[in-house]
Amino acid sequence: MIWKKTIYDSLTSCATLCDEFATECSRSEDIENWYRSIFLSLDCADMCRQLAMLYVRGSENTRLLAKACIEVCEKCAQEVNGFETQRCRQVYALCQQTISSCVGILDMAHHSEASNTPAFTPATLFYGIDLRETLYN
Repeated sequence: MIWKKTIYDSLTSCATLCDEFATECSRSEDIENWYRSIFLSLDCADMCRQLAMLYVRGSENTRLLAKACIEVCEKCAQEVNGFETQRCRQVYALCQQTISSCVGILDMAHHSEASNTPAFTPATLFYGIDLRETLYN
């Protein structure tokens, strides 16, 4: 699978924003109203961060985690959509963008399977460095 920087950027941006959002909510005077949002945004951040790592290194498990990431981002987006703050609208929009990126990952994986093109090895993601040479030299 050939990776696209825009997908990686979407995943890392969502992770960062959801972490920031959870921190802001935890400092709120009415924290009781934000509990579910805090936990879902932390889950979303963790999921997006992990998917970004698997995606960049070309893991065979990327597609599996992308499916789960879609579900977690959907829950997070639905939860924050119930609030009328600017930050909630930002989180909602970025979660929607990340869902599209995850669908893009699934589509890319599907197309590479359909075309029978050989998958890229992790070595190709490290600018052509063959990891065997690094280990044995």
